[in-house]
Amino acid sequence: MSMMKPMKRKAVIEQLNKFGVREIKGLPLDEVLYSTLLKTLALKRAAQS
Repeated sequence: MSMMKPMKRKAVIEQLNKFGVREIKGLPLDEVLYSTLLKTLALKRAAQS
């Protein structure tokens, strides 16, 4: 199970990168909480539709 978390995190970061997001509040995506990554991705997807 612990192997899935880094893979999911990496997938979310890759999707954010496609939206042009490289950092959140001045922090690199690798250092941002996973929940914040998910929230940001959801907002980007909602804004696109």
